[in-house]
This record gives sequence, structure tokens and C-alpha cells, in this order.
Amino acid sequence: MATDEGTTRVARLHHILRGDVLRGVLTPGQPLRLAALAKTHDVSMSVVREALARLAEGNLAVLTPNHGYRVVEVSREDLVAITELRVILEADALRRSIEHGDVAWESAVVASHHVLERATPYLSDGPGSTQEWSDAHSAFHSALIAACDNPRMLAITRQLRDGAEIYRQLSDGNLRASSTTQAGERDIAAEHRELMELATARDPRVVEALQRHLQRTTDDLIGSGIFGEPRH
Repeated sequence: MATDEGTTRVARLHHILRGDVLRGVLTPGQPLRLAALAKTHDVSMSVVREALARLAEGNLAVLTPNHGYRVVEVSREDLVAITELRVILEADALRRSIEHGDVAWESAVVASHHVLERATPYLSDGPGSTQEWSDAHSAFHSALIAACDNPRMLAITRQLRDGAEIYRQLSDGNLRASSTTQAGERDIAAEHRELMELATARDPRVVEALQRHLQRTTDDLIGSGIFGEPRH
């Protein structure tokens, strides 16, 4: 049916645009012109309009009267606000996930961590993380809280994680996901491994470990200089 085909095209375009925003292909504040997007992706204006509406629902775009859609802007205040909510909601979702998760959930956490550990972390020809690592990173954090019994909480955490990913990609390669570090540097791979081990052991300390992990990432992002305040 035409309606089904239209829905599929909207979903496909939304997926593409979401990825472009998260990777920084579409930059913060950039106008999202309906006609240009329709031509680029060979779809109708109505498909573009619906895809952009979905993008706005996920807080990745904004609609301004008389100006149309733009990619969401970034700011230090917004990053701090996103992190504050993630520390609260993702921690609670993890508590619930540990409480309700079964062996299948444990297996999914271990499997997603296995993929993350083996993903190539950063680009060889420029700054920033690889798409492979970014996807694996998102999948791992999603797996940790997948057994949470509150679907609305999970939906909100997904939106917040998307918002945080924009900032991580804007860090211009200063944050590196690496399994080996020099003395005093952050070992992000070890943090992920700790989260996996504590979660599958049903150890309540995993909640604080997750909160530290999220907060430290934000502190590092702010210190990376993306807001014009480089760390000394």
C-alpha cells in the first residue's frame, strides 16, 4: 500500500538524518531545507516534513516559525542539563534492569560489550570516533538498561543519549576510546568493562560506576575546548 511505502520512506529518511546529526555531518544550527533534502534523498516534500518532525520529537532538530527546521544548537548549559538527567534516569533504569533482567539480558550485556571492545575506536584519517565504535557504544549502554520495566523511561534515556552523542562527536577527537592509556589518563575501555562485570554480577555498585562514567565524560567534553574553554 502507498501508505505503508510512505511510512517506510519516512522511517528510512529519519534514520539517515538522525545519523547525520549525531555524526556531525549536519552541524548544530544548520538549516534543514525541505526542498534540498527532498532532492538529495529523492523523496517527496511530505516525507521530508514528517522525517524532520520526528527528528524534532527526538530533540535533534527545532522548528522556528517563518524559518523552518534547523539542527539543534549546542551549549555548555545544554550539555550539563542532559548529563544531569542522564545521571538520574539512566541510573534508575539500570537499577530496574538489574532487578528485572534475566539470563538473556545478562547475555545481551556481555555480547554488546564484546562487540564494543573489538570495535575500531577512532578514525585513522582524522579526528572523531568511527561509526562502528559509536554504534557499538550506544548498543552497549542500551543493553545495560534494556530490562528496565518502564518503557517511557527507556525512550527518554535514548533521546538524552542522542543529545550527548552530538557533543561527543564535536570534541574534535580529543576524547579517544582506547584500551591502552598512559599513566594518569582515562581508560574508557576499562570503565565499560567494569560496568559489564558489575551489572552481570548484579552488584549495586554498578549504579555509581555508571554515574561516574557519565559525569566524567561530560567533564572531559567541557575540558576538551568545544565551548572555547580548553583544559590547561
